[in-house]
Amino acid sequence: MSVLDSLGIDFMQVASNVVGFAIFLWLMARLAWKPILSFMDKRREEIAQNFRSIEEEKAEIQKTRQEYENQLARIDEEASKRINEAIRHGQDAGRHIEDEARERARQIILKARADTERILDEARLKLKNDVIRVGVEAGKKAAMGQLDEATHRRLVEKFVEEMSHVR
Repeated sequence: MSVLDSLGIDFMQVASNVVGFAIFLWLMARLAWKPILSFMDKRREEIAQNFRSIEEEKAEIQKTRQEYENQLARIDEEASKRINEAIRHGQDAGRHIEDEARERARQIILKARADTERILDEARLKLKNDVIRVGVEAGKKAAMGQLDEATHRRLVEKFVEEMSHVR
């Protein structure tokens, strides 16, 4: 023990320190470490559970986001269908209006032609009646001996003038 004595180490003091430290460790293991380790394990489990919950919430949020995106895509698709349907309906209505306008124009043209034919027929009939009238007048005057060249010319000029006013 001389080496320990030369170093100034008391064996009894070292032994009592070792025994005290062992008792301290035993008390710590018995009273403090188990509760501390239990608390730390419990806290570690809570943290792990929180991370799992966060991951589950992330997955749920991602799923909800995907559902919203799908729903928006369906809404866009439905809107496009409705817009295309409205365009098609407008085009059909435009064609229908064009067809009606063409039919009305055709009816107007047919009526105008019929009116023109009627007016022409009336003008021809009037012309015919005027020619007959002038011819009858000329015949009467010629039969009475009153129709000379100047009178005949005057009757024809009167007839032409009357005809120029008929339009």
